[in-house]
Amino acid sequence: MFGLRPSIHLAQNRVYYPYIKTNYRGDNTVIDFSLSLLLPGALILILLSLALYYIWAAMPRSGTVEWIHMREKRPFGFRGGRHKLTWRDAVAIGVIVILWGALSFFNLGDRTAPQTFHRFESNQHVVIDLGQPTNVGQVRYYTGLNTGEYVLEFSADGHVWRPQGDMPQRFSDLFKWLDAGVTDGFGVQFIRLSADRGPLYLGELAIYDQAGWLLDAGRFHLEWSSPVAASTYLFDEQSTIPAERTFLNSSYFDEIYHARTAYEHILQMEPYERSHPPLGKIIIGIGIQIFGMTPFGWRFMGALAGTVILALFYLLVKGMFGRQLVAVCATIVFASSFMHFAQTRIATIDTYAVLFVLLQFWFLYRYISLDYETPFKKTLLPLGLAGLFFGLGAAAKWTSLFFVPAMGILWLIYQVLRNRHWRKNEKPGAGKHTLYTILACFGFFVVIPGIVYYLSYIPYGQAEGVGLFSGEYFRIVIENQQFMFGYHSGERSEHGFASNWYQWVLNIRPILYYRGIRPGGMYALIAAFGNPAVYWGGLLAMFAMPVAAFRRGDGRALAILIGYVSLLLPWIFISRPTFAYHYFISIIFLCLALAYVFDHLMRRRRGMYQTVILSFTIGCALLFGLFYPVLSGHPVSEWYLQNVLRWFTSWPFAV
Repeated sequence: MFGLRPSIHLAQNRVYYPYIKTNYRGDNTVIDFSLSLLLPGALILILLSLALYYIWAAMPRSGTVEWIHMREKRPFGFRGGRHKLTWRDAVAIGVIVILWGALSFFNLGDRTAPQTFHRFESNQHVVIDLGQPTNVGQVRYYTGLNTGEYVLEFSADGHVWRPQGDMPQRFSDLFKWLDAGVTDGFGVQFIRLSADRGPLYLGELAIYDQAGWLLDAGRFHLEWSSPVAASTYLFDEQSTIPAERTFLNSSYFDEIYHARTAYEHILQMEPYERSHPPLGKIIIGIGIQIFGMTPFGWRFMGALAGTVILALFYLLVKGMFGRQLVAVCATIVFASSFMHFAQTRIATIDTYAVLFVLLQFWFLYRYISLDYETPFKKTLLPLGLAGLFFGLGAAAKWTSLFFVPAMGILWLIYQVLRNRHWRKNEKPGAGKHTLYTILACFGFFVVIPGIVYYLSYIPYGQAEGVGLFSGEYFRIVIENQQFMFGYHSGERSEHGFASNWYQWVLNIRPILYYRGIRPGGMYALIAAFGNPAVYWGGLLAMFAMPVAAFRRGDGRALAILIGYVSLLLPWIFISRPTFAYHYFISIIFLCLALAYVFDHLMRRRRGMYQTVILSFTIGCALLFGLFYPVLSGHPVSEWYLQNVLRWFTSWPFAV
């Protein structure tokens, strides 16, 4: 034996599960009385108590004439919802960004992975001479682009070959460390590897003896079937071989589509994933270009965007309500929502849809909260930026388009209110102002988004070698729209973790992204679902928005309500399989509803209102800490999963 550095023993490798089980069902699991029963019950009682406290705080004080003022009809409007930032806000944003950035980038993924790949053609094979007879225990390999299967054979003399088990490279296996099926590894000196069809890209091979030691590739001799095919890429990055196969060194869930397509855009290859617009993958590719095609590289931009989203959310809340405590607490609640953490640390495109919808709403709100006397020219900047981010959102994911009705309704309400104000004050030119605004909106929300969307297909044109203004480029764009519409309208395949919109609202059907068994009987899971305090508390707060909008005339509450409904309502009518992460965008407005309640409590100043706000915020953060293991993949015991975290049998934490 001639291994130079130890690796994890193969017996440990064989009990490791690097993939999720889509056919998992845990309804037959019996859970004894434990914290998993006590915690949800206690939380529901606390939330109902807080709801009753809020109702009490909003009622007229006894012995006062507040009831008279509350019954008076108040003029509806969005004014009073723009507040300036202070240096304290800058400090708060800085602290949030630093702390969240450190948490988000911690254990995000390995910064090393094979970067060179050998291209196997259909008629190629390589014979690896180990130098002496060896009892081979395992062959580990890192997959690259394209799909197929390798043929793995062992021989003692180089003439008689013994076929081994499966060595696939399926579409769900790309950019992962996998273990080949070794069925007879005794007395092996020669290994022959070929592809059933080409081209297949293979990044690295790791060969272990039966004691679990990695063999020294420096002593191998490679003989290729063709001199043209000869390369050393199969054994040139042995330092990247991991001791264990985990999400830290391999792709998981939809990274097999989006990270792969981002890499193909960089290589100017025809993209595999065409069911969504290109911009999200282009953004993922920025991280790959900086840090390489590594797990850290393809997840970097998502984690960065998640940090930026929190800073923008703080700015939005402070601008709407003007209170630093409300902005800080609402941002912490948003950060503690579970979904924000799990979803921004995986290389999928949903994060960018959330980012651009948040920016759309922010600038749209800055527009509708303008004073009615604001000159036309000064209205163009927020309106134009809202249109720009609308285009970017549409180019990232079509779910951003669900926010279009909200933008249209809020814009129309503002125009009606402004024109009414001008007529009341006998100010001429209301119709002319509206006409100019409509023309500006055509440019901002049709022309500019159309240009942005069209430009996002540049990687497609580069792959085909066609110019931006050619008819062929235009054909590529149009055909992809047809394909995407047909794909999403015709998708009917079943999925073990599919869920409906009402299951998102109630938080009863998470989706499991990753499941792994770690040494010592520990389990590593990553799930996308919601913080029960945020989801259920935010839903209760949302019920207060119609009252605030129509009884108190508060445009902020109406904007929050319309935003939430516009993003949730379309999913009721969509028949294709849907998943818990589709609710991610709606969480923005759940947390804004909570921010409104916080602000209203501070304006009412009844009871221990600050203690209530801080207690709710701390409770959300504590729940985030409690569930952190199943959001981050941190190993925990079976007892912890079953008796602390599995609140419902539909939560996929059964072992």
